[in-house]
Parts: sequence; C-alpha cells; structure tokens
Amino acid sequence: MRSDDNHHGESPDTASNPPDESELPFLDREELVFLGDDALDPESESELDEIDSLPRVVLITGASGNIARKLRVAWADMYELVLLDKNPADDPDVIEADLSILDDEWITHFHGVDTVVHLAGNPDEFSPWEALIGPNLDAQANVFNAAALAGVERIVFASSNHVMGLYENQGDDPITVDMPPMPDSPYGVTKLVGERLGQSLSRAFDLTFIALRLGWVQHGRNRPDTLPHEWARKLWLSNADLIHLFDCAVEAEIEDRDFLVANGMSRNHGMRWDLSEAAELLGYLPKDDAFAEARHHSAT
Repeated sequence: MRSDDNHHGESPDTASNPPDESELPFLDREELVFLGDDALDPESESELDEIDSLPRVVLITGASGNIARKLRVAWADMYELVLLDKNPADDPDVIEADLSILDDEWITHFHGVDTVVHLAGNPDEFSPWEALIGPNLDAQANVFNAAALAGVERIVFASSNHVMGLYENQGDDPITVDMPPMPDSPYGVTKLVGERLGQSLSRAFDLTFIALRLGWVQHGRNRPDTLPHEWARKLWLSNADLIHLFDCAVEAEIEDRDFLVANGMSRNHGMRWDLSEAAELLGYLPKDDAFAEARHHSAT
C-alpha cells in the first residue's frame, strides 16, 4: 500500500480553497443552570453577550504539517488557534512540544480549549514499529488523556484509510466504517488503536470523539493529475473537501452520539469508500472528483 494521507509534511499549502465560513456557534442559554428569582439581570446579560462573541478555541497538534497548514489558512479568522508541533522550525505561531513525553509545560495549553484536532504523528505507512511507538502510540495516548482531563469538549482524530487498507484486494463491495478493520501495516494498526482508545475515552469522560479515516492528501495544490495510480485517485481528498470535512467535524451537532468513525475522501467516481456516516452525521457533502476532467473529455 502506498502513501496516501501525508498528514504531517512541511510544505505549506498555497492553493487551498476553503468553503465559505459559517456562523460561529453561540452558547445555548437554555442549557444554563436555572437561577430562580435571581435570573439574569442586564449586567449578567452583557457578560453572556461577551461569551457569545468569543470564537471557539481549537488546539491543533502536528501544526507544522501538511494538513494542519491547510486548516490554519482556512481557520485563521474563524477560531482562536493553539498550535503545537515537535518541530516548529521557524514558525513563530507554533509552540514546540514533544507529545510522546508527558510534560506539564505542554499540557497547560489544553486548558480552556474547546476542540482538539490531533494530526501529530509519523505519517509514513512504511515505518517499522520502532519508528511508530513514540509519535503514533505514546503521543496520541498522552494527547487524548490531556484533553479529557482538561475538560475539552471534542477530539477530532486524523485516522487513516490504512485501517481498512487490505480491503483494496478484497472484491468490489463498498468499504463501510462498520466492517471489521483490516489494517495493511503497523502504521494502520496505530490508527486503529487511536480509534479504540478514543471510543473508550468518550465513554469514560464527557467528550465527543470523531475519527476521520482520511484519504490521499498531497502537499501544496494537491491536484488529482499528480496522483500515481487509480487506487490513489479513488482515495483522493481535495484541499477544499478536506477543509469542509474538518469544518463539519468541529461544528457538527451529533446529538446523542459521543463516538463516530467516518471515511474522509472526495466524491471520486467509482470509489468503494462509503461516505454515509460523514454525510448523515457530520453533514459532509464533498464536491470534488479526481476523475471529473477525464469523464468530461470522454463525454465530449
């Protein structure tokens, strides 16, 4: 199986096409504790208005990587961003943090955060176990626990199609999220472990955990004509659809669900990846198709 999700590359995205920004969510006053006869006076109403106007605080791990850079461009004016990365290079907005080692210094940045988007890790699916244990197992366990203990409301986890990678050669049936996992590599196993840990965490703590089994996201412009083969094109996740998917994962009202796994690809013609969960529960409606240009030429 070839590289497809490229979560944490260093190349900045210069051509992402984010969808229109939606209105930020406000505090639901009906959920406030009943105050009896001492109900809200004008002064406390003013304080609530100030709370209403505050943007959601989103912490991104792996903030210097490929996907994170695309999200940062789209979310710069939408959210208050807290950015962590083990290797921030010369990026002054990113806080250096080795998440594979529990450290109070980086844990403090989780306090006051509404949503954690966990992208950090080794993105190379060819990596041996010894190269994955720290960044893909220890780090994700530390991040999830830090988020839960800090009272974070939601974790969005960048899982991978590699959790189901061996289905590539298993017939032509749709690949749904409720089928038995079939990881194609130690890398895929680490992503499955992250999903299962997140499910356990969501049951033990009052938080929502959303795992996105991402498709192929190239660096920079991420054009489908630079993908190496047909299976890669069927896994393609365009820049615009990537941003839309993560927008949905951060904002969606999932009602009584506290755990969700969803496939995350574009609307690629002939692909086997089922997007029902993402569409029905997150409102994710991708628009791009890796085969659109070829289909247009064949039709004419």
